Amino acid sequence: MIKLAVFDVDGTLVTKGNRRVPASCVHALNELSRKGVKLAIASGRPPFAMEQSLLEQVSFDYFVCSNGAFVRNAQHEVLYHYSFTMEETRSLIHAFKKTDNALMFQCQDAAHCYHGYKRIANMLQNFLGRLDILVDERESEGYLQDTMPLAAVAKIEDADLEMMKQRFPQFLFTPFDTCFYDINGAHDKATGVSHICEAMGWSMQDVISFGDDYNDLEMIKACGIGVAMGDAREAVKEAADYVSGLCSRNGIAQALLHYGLIDRVCDDEAVSE
Repeated sequence: MIKLAVFDVDGTLVTKGNRRVPASCVHALNELSRKGVKLAIASGRPPFAMEQSLLEQVSFDYFVCSNGAFVRNAQHEVLYHYSFTMEETRSLIHAFKKTDNALMFQCQDAAHCYHGYKRIANMLQNFLGRLDILVDERESEGYLQDTMPLAAVAKIEDADLEMMKQRFPQFLFTPFDTCFYDINGAHDKATGVSHICEAMGWSMQDVISFGDDYNDLEMIKACGIGVAMGDAREAVKEAADYVSGLCSRNGIAQALLHYGLIDRVCDDEAVSE
C-alpha cells in the first residue's frame, strides 16, 4: 500500500522554462492527499528556493532539499541535516578560484556565490527566474556565514571536471545542465526519502516517486514504484517501473491513475499560475 508520494519539482511538478504548474497536477495531488497519501517534495533546490506558486496550491507533508542534504516535515522539524566542513568549504573556494570555475554554495538562508557570479546568476535566472536569493561573495575574505553549506552548485569546464572529482572524492558531482553540476555529500534523494520512512516507520516499498533527471535516478530505483516523466533522461526511463507523459500533458495524473491512486484525471491542459 502506498503511504508516501514523492515528487521532483523542475520538469516533474513544474514545467521547465516558464515554471508553470499544470492544473491537472494540482488536482491530482490534492485528491491523493485527501485519500490519505502523504506528499513530499524531493528537489535539488535548497529550503529557501521552493516554488512558491506550487506551495500555494498544494500542502506538502515533507521536504527533501538539496538532493537529500536537508530533510524536514511541514512543521519544520528537521529529520536530517548534512553540511560541508569548514575545511571542505575553504578548499572548494580555493580550487574554483584557481581554475576560474563558477561556485555557489546552498546554505539554509540563501545562495552564496564565491566565484563566477555572472555564470551562476544566468543559470538561476534561467532555472528559477529570480536572483533575490543570490548573495555575491566575490569580495569576501573567506567563508563568513553562520551555517555551513548544505551543498554546492558549480559550472565546471570539461577540462577541469576529472581533476575536481579527484581533488574532492568525498563529493558527488551530478550534472543537470551543460557544464553545470550539483555537488553533494555521499547522499541523494533516495537517502533523503529513507529518513522520512525511518521517522514514520514505513518501508521504501510504501513509496511512489516521480522524477526526470539524473539526481532522481537513485530515488526512482529505491522506491516501491518509480515513475519517469515523458521527457526524462533515458537512464531514468530505463530505471523506472512506469514512464508517464510530460509534466505539461497530465503526466503526474496519468501515472497516479494507472496505479489506481486517484479516480480520474482532470483533463485540463491549461496551466495555473
